[in-house]
Amino acid sequence: MRKVHSDSGDFSNDFMSFLISCAHILLLISLFFCAFLVLGVYRISATAFYTYDSYDKIPYNRVGVLLGTSPNVAIGRPNEFFTNRIIAASTLYKKGKIDFILVSGDNSHQSYNEPREMMKALIKEGVPKERIIADYAGFRTIDSIIRAKHVFMLNKATIISQEFHNERAIFIARANGINAIGFNASMPSSYLSSFRVEFREFFAKIMCVFDVYFLNSQPKFLGEPIAIGDAPMPKLPTNKPKQLTSKLKTPGLSVAGLKLEQLEKLKDIAKQPTNSAFILKQEQKAKETLHKSLKKQDMFYEKEESYPIIDQKYDNTLDKYNN
Repeated sequence: MRKVHSDSGDFSNDFMSFLISCAHILLLISLFFCAFLVLGVYRISATAFYTYDSYDKIPYNRVGVLLGTSPNVAIGRPNEFFTNRIIAASTLYKKGKIDFILVSGDNSHQSYNEPREMMKALIKEGVPKERIIADYAGFRTIDSIIRAKHVFMLNKATIISQEFHNERAIFIARANGINAIGFNASMPSSYLSSFRVEFREFFAKIMCVFDVYFLNSQPKFLGEPIAIGDAPMPKLPTNKPKQLTSKLKTPGLSVAGLKLEQLEKLKDIAKQPTNSAFILKQEQKAKETLHKSLKKQDMFYEKEESYPIIDQKYDNTLDKYNN
């Protein structure tokens, strides 16, 4: 019985050690995950360096992206976030800092249409209707920004919203290849409204980190490319085989004839030996023949003595022949 109790006690101790180890591992993972989220939120906040508060200092961009919000907080109570964004966008246009305004917002049902309300407000502020482009599928900030890239073909843009919102939008834009800057519209005068929105924005930034780094979130709708102004449309790929636009150039008869003639001349020159080579060959042959004939007639049989005499006789014979 003692042995049974001892074994069960060892098992309990081992199991507790295992649970403690698992708890330590989970704690480390949680700490790492929280640190990553904090760093992500910090990176979002760091995009404040790409935002501007001055109409004069902000650089020019062809298109400004006006992010949507509700025009009213209640019946008869205008939304100051909406009003201040409209003022900022219209002023940027009038000062020549942007040429077009892309209004992007929620239009999830017929009774709620943020882009339509923004267009009406901008036209009242003096922005021409043809300079306003509506994006009716900007349900979330990430939808508005990614659609600006892939549907409206923007590589550079000025994002127009309040500072806390611009930071998150610029973070998404730069993560998706848009060289974006932001203009900070004024905050509401009510401290309570500002605090409530900024408190909600903290959790929105955490969700933004998940969207960009973990979920790779995409817009609910994309669609065909839409050109803003005179921007060129992208070339669509086709399955047609590539064809030659012109025939291959062939050399003319005159060129071919000249080349053949040059080749024939080179062949003749290569086959014919030079005069010097021919004379040397004949002299060598005559010398060998004379050696053979003189060997038969000469009475000297030793090689060391015979060859000098033969050479001398050959030279004398050649002199007579040449004379």
